Amino acid sequence: MAPNPPAEIQLAYSRAAGLVAIAHGEQYRWAHTALEQAGFTKRDDGSYSTPGPDVRAAAAKLLPLAHRHHATVNVSPRPFLGDIADRIAAQLPGTWTAQVEIYAHPVWQGDLLPWLWDRGELVRTVENQRVPYAAKLTSDTGAELLLAERGEDPRRGYLVGALASHWEFGDSYDKPYAPSSIVIPSQPDRAAETITDAFLPAYHRALHARRLNAVVTALDELRADYDDLTAIWVSGRSSDGTLLDGRGVMEASRTFAERAWRTFRAVLTHAPGLLQQCGAAVADRTADADIVAQLSEALASSQAALDAWRHSQNPATAQPSARLLPPAEVRTRLGLEAVPAIETWLAQRGAFVRIARSAQPGGPARPHADELIPSAQSAVPRPSHPPTPRR
Repeated sequence: MAPNPPAEIQLAYSRAAGLVAIAHGEQYRWAHTALEQAGFTKRDDGSYSTPGPDVRAAAAKLLPLAHRHHATVNVSPRPFLGDIADRIAAQLPGTWTAQVEIYAHPVWQGDLLPWLWDRGELVRTVENQRVPYAAKLTSDTGAELLLAERGEDPRRGYLVGALASHWEFGDSYDKPYAPSSIVIPSQPDRAAETITDAFLPAYHRALHARRLNAVVTALDELRADYDDLTAIWVSGRSSDGTLLDGRGVMEASRTFAERAWRTFRAVLTHAPGLLQQCGAAVADRTADADIVAQLSEALASSQAALDAWRHSQNPATAQPSARLLPPAEVRTRLGLEAVPAIETWLAQRGAFVRIARSAQPGGPARPHADELIPSAQSAVPRPSHPPTPRR
């Protein structure tokens, strides 16, 4: 990334707010001081606006103060990004909101990367160029997009790419299944049309594939652990052939429960969105609809356990019992509660993968070579008396 002045002020015109100023740079506080001395007012998004309607007078007052505080002033030929984002959000399908984000210090721009789910020009721009601000577009369905200016020339349009929801995916940088960001026109109406017709369908397909991969990976890990526990219960021996007494078998069950909870959380987190899509796709197929309903009920039965786990991770909301118990003990207890749901999902793994693939948004598509989802395995028959860990 090329070196930049220690403090910069970017000015852009807004129909709603007049002259908007964004301070950034390693010494962005110098720019804040100049703006405040010039009478600019700090806004909720971190930008500043002029104290009155006279834009020229405000700019003229700012320039000597910025120079005094070693801040460079640039006037953008583009309209204020927040105005563009608001107009685009208003024309996207469904309900969307827009919020400007300012990465005043260059380090903060780097903090954006883990949440940027992209393999196109947008992620390369954030990696290699200074992006002091952008706008986040958020749908009431949970989708989050990032809108950024593409250079200074308005004729080059804007970049839009995906952000992965923080509650569902902890890190999206350099992860598979990411959709590619696209260039959209400078005109908000055409930009919204391009996002609707070109980007959102690709985004929803990529999200479906990523969720499916996460769920299948978790189920396959659970299957291996479940089969190991089944073998212990049937034989009374550990994997190395050691004969186990009752306490040893119980300990193996508790170990399975703790591991299973860690793994099954991926199913609880990612499967609801998949099942919603599956439910719409199989509405006219009774047998498949019954399977989707069964899997949904199994998830619902474990929702309380998931809520309890999330509360246990938040000291402000954790129950006293959760604060007193070691984390491993909490995971074991929740894993024991989730065993029936886990067994349902393991039994229906093959059917679920088949249904989910057919329910991909926009219809089934051939995955890229680096996006192959593990193929459905033949379901392993459940034992007549499954090795449910005893309490």
